[in-house]
Amino acid sequence: MSRRSFMKSTALAGAAVTLSAPYVRAQGASEINMIGWNAPALMDIFARAEKEVGVKINYDVLPAAWSDVMAKITLWGQTGYDGIDVLFADDLIGGLWGMNGWAEDLSGTDAWTKNSGDIVENITVLNNAVGGVYRIFFTMGLEPFFYNKSLVPNAPKTWDELVSVGQSVTKADDGIWGWRPLGGQGHAFNTVLLMLNQAGADLKTLQDPATLQALQFMYDWVQTSKITPPSAISEDNPAVEALAAAGKAAMWWTYDGGLANILRADQTKVTLENIGMSRWPKGPASDIGLVHGWGWLLSKFSQKKDASKEVLAWLSSPAIIKQVSLAQSAAPPYRSMFTDPDIVAKLPQLTIGSGWEDQIRGARFREPIVSSPQVTQLWNMFDKIGSYILSGEKDPAATQAWAIEEYQAIRG
Repeated sequence: MSRRSFMKSTALAGAAVTLSAPYVRAQGASEINMIGWNAPALMDIFARAEKEVGVKINYDVLPAAWSDVMAKITLWGQTGYDGIDVLFADDLIGGLWGMNGWAEDLSGTDAWTKNSGDIVENITVLNNAVGGVYRIFFTMGLEPFFYNKSLVPNAPKTWDELVSVGQSVTKADDGIWGWRPLGGQGHAFNTVLLMLNQAGADLKTLQDPATLQALQFMYDWVQTSKITPPSAISEDNPAVEALAAAGKAAMWWTYDGGLANILRADQTKVTLENIGMSRWPKGPASDIGLVHGWGWLLSKFSQKKDASKEVLAWLSSPAIIKQVSLAQSAAPPYRSMFTDPDIVAKLPQLTIGSGWEDQIRGARFREPIVSSPQVTQLWNMFDKIGSYILSGEKDPAATQAWAIEEYQAIRG
């Protein structure tokens, strides 16, 4: 189906839902509509809301294809659709809705004020950057730097060491590569932002020497240093995790949740004893990483805001967040939970290496993508930068020139 046909059919479906929905009181409603993941364990938690809060959650599932998710959720925001009250939102959805005025600012609600003292600093930094609390986070993950200790006993400390260590262990004929970053299926934009941040690039313009330095560094992985295979351009997180499990990656990055995938893969060569997780090798400016998360977003168009805020206050309580974390094997957004024995037992990434709190220290969300109204355009632009560089389609100077022009066109 073409994108135009999809948007048209989605609009008609949305209109049908609106017309057929029963009348509900604008405030004091006894039920709300929520949309999110297909997660049976969460359904058990949400089912308790009616008994414990007095508000029933009518739950629907997001489309399976991410492109469909973004198309549908963008259309809802643009048209002011009020059939959904609370949405699951990642960084892209949160930025899209928050920066375009479609999400309610929750900074004055119990869901935020009662827990803000325990929230990780990274989320507070994000809220300051976007000018409001547009999500109540229930997970807060990281893009960690991983390494196979059987190949790399100690993590490299600098960009130069990443290259030298990578060259020393690369055996291309055997399919073993020193460094495997995520480069395919829409994930390259993370790699680009990681390197730009560590180079100290000017993310407002991309016109500075540090931007070119970051792009050159990435370009050299494949073209000059040859520590990264040309296939990186098509390798997403499942691919990199499978290759790491097979012992074909000496160093790599994936999302923290991918650790479990690697450890439980069939005939994996990676165990808790030989996997390393460290802060990133330091670039010219820093060794900070990227964080990401999912949260509950309250639609500005909801006709049941009071009931939704009651549910969000309940959902954001430490007791429920702990249950969500355990059910999803996802790191919580509250610092006090990093040492909770139940959570630590379920999430080994919290204790590998120097520990979770050190790993996320200073790590940034995906700014400027999530702090601009043009979220989708910027996401595509930064991902295209990664595509040009990792494929060698454009050299670093040409890529920077393209990015500057594209950036100006998008932001005006």
